[in-house]
Amino acid sequence: MAMARGPADRSGRWLLAARLILGGVFIYASLDKIAHPRAFARVVFNYGILPEAAAVYLAYILPWVELGLGILLAAGFKVRETSLALSVLLVAFGGAILIKHLNGGPGGCGCFSVSGGPQSLAFLIGRNVALLACGLFIWGQTKSSIRKETD
Repeated sequence: MAMARGPADRSGRWLLAARLILGGVFIYASLDKIAHPRAFARVVFNYGILPEAAAVYLAYILPWVELGLGILLAAGFKVRETSLALSVLLVAFGGAILIKHLNGGPGGCGCFSVSGGPQSLAFLIGRNVALLACGLFIWGQTKSSIRKETD
């Protein structure tokens, strides 16, 4: 006999799907940057926001942070904190993309590949907003469940 599935079960499935999608996106996004740190450092420097030394430092650290947070989220460890950290990164990435576009910076965003070509600002911002919505959904869902446990 099949068991009836309620709203809580559907909510849990959506939360799992969102965690796996967002975590997977960040894991995937980190791999090419980890494999090509010097090329990624050039991409970061081309944003024109950071001095060269800071861009190099960020280029060597950021992909590992993305990988670690992606793994933590997909694995379900510290979901609320991890989704918030990824959401903050997405806001920062969106701001950097906007600044680069306004300054006429060269080349692609370097989001998933250090050798990727240019993409439209609308596409890049739209993708970031969709991923940010996913992160905030996860954060909101886990916040609700924590609140229920303490009430």
